Amino acid sequence: MQKEKQRKKQFSLSLLVRVFLAVMIVVSLVVFINSVMLSNEKMKEVSELEQVRAGLEEEKEELQELLNSEQDENYIIRMARKFLGLFFPDEEVFFNNRNS
Repeated sequence: MQKEKQRKKQFSLSLLVRVFLAVMIVVSLVVFINSVMLSNEKMKEVSELEQVRAGLEEEKEELQELLNSEQDENYIIRMARKFLGLFFPDEEVFFNNRNS
């Protein structure tokens, strides 16, 4: 009779341990999946920010070049073309709508 009690006690204890381990595994999987999803989102943000950074660096280089250039006739022509959209009467103007 006492052996049966020990077996039931042992069985219930091992069942409790099994349930605990199953819960731990499920919780671990949920945490892992959540962290992977968060990591993927952060990698996308980093990629987008790197693209923005590259664009800003190009703009910085252009502005630095304009700042360092001499203010002669070529400088005035570049500024008129870039910011005012002006051109000479004998020039042909081509439009590219791919970037818009």
